[in-house]
Amino acid sequence: MILDCSGATLQTVLENPYKPTVIKPNISELYQLLNQPLDESLESLKQAVSQPLFEGIEWIIVSLGAQGAFAKHNHTFYRVNIPKISVLNPVGSGDSTVAGITSAILNHENDHDLLKKANTLGMLNAQEAQTGYVNLNNYDDLFNQIEVLEV
Repeated sequence: MILDCSGATLQTVLENPYKPTVIKPNISELYQLLNQPLDESLESLKQAVSQPLFEGIEWIIVSLGAQGAFAKHNHTFYRVNIPKISVLNPVGSGDSTVAGITSAILNHENDHDLLKKANTLGMLNAQEAQTGYVNLNNYDDLFNQIEVLEV
């Protein structure tokens, strides 16, 4: 199960014994869940996603907006660096990112490609005026510019 929600709904799900496979909070939602001040340092992000609240969740992918993403897959941490793009309409980018995650999981893609695909689709959506639309003609170019580092 891939869960893309926030606030009290996400909190309620995470407090139950049955955990989703993937959650995708943004950085402010992550720290709001933990009732902690916002801190974008790698060490703080590692500590945040390693809290007991997130135990049993295979993938935690934290959107950092224009700064890319931070992710934890099981016990491995990743920093995702993305290129600067022209944003026309970010509405639907989270859903496009979830579509990329879903596709990569269903196709048994490796961690790096999952993170690159998810971020590529989110960015492609943000580059379009139409909500929820991606121009796949630009997919390879953006995909190849994304850097995934194990941290």
